[in-house]
Amino acid sequence: MIPAKLPGDEQMRLVDLASYELQDTDTEEDFDELSLLVAQYFNCPVALITVIDSDRQWFKGKTGTTETSNTRDLSFCTHTLLHDGVMVVEDASQDERFFDNPFVAGAFAIRFYAGAPIISTDGNKLGTVCIYHTVPQKLSELQKQALVLFSKQVTKLLELRKKNILLHQRAQELIALKSEVFARYIRSEEDDKKAIAFNLHEDFAQGIAACMLMLQTAQKSSQQQTEVIPKVIGLLKEIVLNIRTLSYTIIPNIPDWISTDQLVLKFIEKIGVAFPFKITVENNGQLGTGSADNTLCAIRIIEQWLKLLSKKKSISHVHITVSYGDYFVLSIQDDGSKESSIGRDEEVIGSIIYERANAQGGTVELSQSPEGKNILKVLLPVTK
Repeated sequence: MIPAKLPGDEQMRLVDLASYELQDTDTEEDFDELSLLVAQYFNCPVALITVIDSDRQWFKGKTGTTETSNTRDLSFCTHTLLHDGVMVVEDASQDERFFDNPFVAGAFAIRFYAGAPIISTDGNKLGTVCIYHTVPQKLSELQKQALVLFSKQVTKLLELRKKNILLHQRAQELIALKSEVFARYIRSEEDDKKAIAFNLHEDFAQGIAACMLMLQTAQKSSQQQTEVIPKVIGLLKEIVLNIRTLSYTIIPNIPDWISTDQLVLKFIEKIGVAFPFKITVENNGQLGTGSADNTLCAIRIIEQWLKLLSKKKSISHVHITVSYGDYFVLSIQDDGSKESSIGRDEEVIGSIIYERANAQGGTVELSQSPEGKNILKVLLPVTK
């Protein structure tokens, strides 16, 4: 018995094989049915669809045997891996490679073998489609062509299986990402509530309490009233302004007679001072009417993206552009480094932004300008 040599591309072949996740898997109905068709076509009692690993061969589809695998050194198919086409052994008992093989000299009494390599789309031989008989046989050129066609069908089945595995993996990744996005969103909502509660207590409640204390003090003399009342009025005006700003942040006031782009620009003006970088805005048009859907979506996206950008020390300038045509277009451009624009936070926040835009029938694009600036571009269908 002469064991087959290792193919010259053995390491690449094994890497390619691993990508199909076939090792130690059971036979599958599609492959079993194909092996039955092969056995019937060639009128052979045994037909196998085999996969060859580093040390053994196992059967992904089989007809005519209860065996599930064997060692590589006993396998006829390892010799087939060294052939570009079909390998035929007309009488194994007369072949120096196989005459003393246990499958030939033993109870199986194999005489005839023919196998065609299963070739991946990357050109690697993963295994074989093969037939066995206990009687010596010959194979015509037409039959050899048929065996090659069967092996190509196996390749197609394997590629379909591989795509299904990748789709499943991607689906699991998306589920995990959506779970993370949802958790981040909930945490963001909680942070917003905490910030609102802090403002209500620290800025508003304490400010009003201070006004009350000053007014109580002023009641004692007319001179104090002259000094204190203007201060109280000024402080109350500031509190009223802060309340308006806070309420606008929570639920923007959206009258239907003011255009969406104007409302968005007004919002940016209100919140811009809270960020560590310079914010400039540009309005390339004016819509005829307002849109609650467009406005709320754009404002929430701006909030999320500016919060993310505020964590990046490399950013000194953010330019926001709103325009319209067939779409309401929101563009946020920053001067941060390219490296700082790519990361897990962007993926998560980007998913939240995508969900918001997608719910409105819009799209989201992340790109870089010719000058190397990072751009978030959101397109929303103009709604009325």
